[in-house]
Amino acid sequence: MKPRTTIVLLLLAAALGGYVYWDFKHGTTTEEAERKAKQLLTIKSADATRLELVASNQTIVVEKINQHWSIKQPLSVRADDSAVNAIIDQLEFAQRDRTFTEKEITASSLADFGITNPRLRLTVRDKQGDHVVLFGNATPTKEAVYIQVQGEKMPCLTGKSLFERANVTLDSLRDRTVLEAQGIATTRIELKTADRVIELARNPSKNEPEPRWAFVKPFQARADQQKVGDLLAVISALRVQDFVSEDPKDAHTHQLDDPRHEVTLWTGDKGQTLLIGRIPTNDTAKVFAKLKSADSIFTLPADSVKKFDLQVNDLRDTHVLTVADTNVQTIAIARGADKITLSRSNRFWNVVGATLAPADDARVQDILRRLTELTTTQFVADVATDLGKYGLTTPMLAVTLQDAGTNALAQLFVGGVDPTGKTRYVKRGDERFIYGVPAGGVDKITATRGDYRSRRIAEIKMDQVTKLTIEQHGTRTVAERGADKKWKLIEPAQAPLNNDRLQQILDAVVFLQAEDIVRENLDNAAACGLDKPMAKFTVATSTKTYALEIGAAKNTDVYYASWNDPALIFTLGSPVVGTITNNIVAPAVATTNIPTAKPAKP
Repeated sequence: MKPRTTIVLLLLAAALGGYVYWDFKHGTTTEEAERKAKQLLTIKSADATRLELVASNQTIVVEKINQHWSIKQPLSVRADDSAVNAIIDQLEFAQRDRTFTEKEITASSLADFGITNPRLRLTVRDKQGDHVVLFGNATPTKEAVYIQVQGEKMPCLTGKSLFERANVTLDSLRDRTVLEAQGIATTRIELKTADRVIELARNPSKNEPEPRWAFVKPFQARADQQKVGDLLAVISALRVQDFVSEDPKDAHTHQLDDPRHEVTLWTGDKGQTLLIGRIPTNDTAKVFAKLKSADSIFTLPADSVKKFDLQVNDLRDTHVLTVADTNVQTIAIARGADKITLSRSNRFWNVVGATLAPADDARVQDILRRLTELTTTQFVADVATDLGKYGLTTPMLAVTLQDAGTNALAQLFVGGVDPTGKTRYVKRGDERFIYGVPAGGVDKITATRGDYRSRRIAEIKMDQVTKLTIEQHGTRTVAERGADKKWKLIEPAQAPLNNDRLQQILDAVVFLQAEDIVRENLDNAAACGLDKPMAKFTVATSTKTYALEIGAAKNTDVYYASWNDPALIFTLGSPVVGTITNNIVAPAVATTNIPTAKPAKP
């Protein structure tokens, strides 16, 4: 082959290869070309702005406004977005099953196909303009329909599902949502009947991240946030069952000019009102209703409407104190002449007084839980003109909860009980209402320091203890820990030491836990048998010396005891006393040294 011929062939091959590559990257594949040829319309459903459906008995026009569909003909009403979009979506992906040729079509066959007098004329508008599809007859097998796209000469076949989707009634395209409850955007709710008006408004609260619902009418009161949320959910879920009439004159016929219920939702200054009339005599499961601003009369499920038969107390907050326990930093309690203040610092509670004492955290948390979870069982009085009637002129108990500053989060006054003795009357400091709560819950709230003091007596570290002296039954026993960290018996001299007993005593004393705190001083110690203690334990550390004394038996289960730093009189359980009064001199007697004592009065 000549060189020139070879060069020409190579150039032709390169050009062909380049064309194939360009066609692959930018052109249309055979498969794609076939798909496009079968596609009924080249539209995108998202671009559609108008839909018109013309049948022999009706014309429906729907237009998109602000991304939502509205019916414009034969009525001006809201459309169901999903129902309209379903038609256009199916139209976007509809395909031609077969396109007829000119040889197959005659003027008579077009008439046979039903194209010249179509059953349905569908027009969809997008950025390109109007796309019109004419639906003719069904095929003999009823599996497909004859159609023609306006602007095309030849008709074609497509599956029956497109016609079934597009051949709709007006009611099937209407929005059946009754009232649009827009979540947090809803600012007011009004429920009105012939004998009452209940109005709720969402108000901001400094202690809450979101505005809270509260009553405006018939009086100002706190609302139960969950119950109001449930009411909004019921309203949002209302759906039209049947569209009955568009004639405003029919409102009187269905008692909608004097409705049984009026439900109004407000979003800012814009309100929507639902009027609910009578129940049809032939169907008690339904009730007639309409929007105040529209002529359409429709039916709703009667069961849903019954949920609007509410009294004020059905939606009231039953929690007496609406305070989160984590926000409370100070609790002030007054009961008669007794007063006590509890303060939280670094997550731990203290009893405030002349000296700051650690509090029993479990006890304080229990009281705080009783207060924050206190729930009313009865709304006794909405306007209390006679506080004495409820024992609240001079309350038996007053509790104030404060935050980290001096702000009072809540104040509770506790009064008397009802004639049954089962309900106690209480009142908040910032409200006029009287609540009834279960008697017993708040009755356990005391104002005695000893009730809140920590039961932990000693604050000693085991490795700091250097010496233990035990005095009981006229004998004295002394054990000391040497530089080698080992314990030895100093007194009585040369006596063997029972190390197990010693360790048990040390454990009990170092981690000493009282049953109850009797008083925060050593006054009147003789009444507790502590002027002549049955046993005395002196614990020495490198910096301090502590003294524990065991007094008389309060009863068969506990003994009186005292501690010197801080000065306390308290009670100890018999098992603890039995452990610490055992002999540490070996061989030890395997019986307890607790003497039989008669109970003494403190």
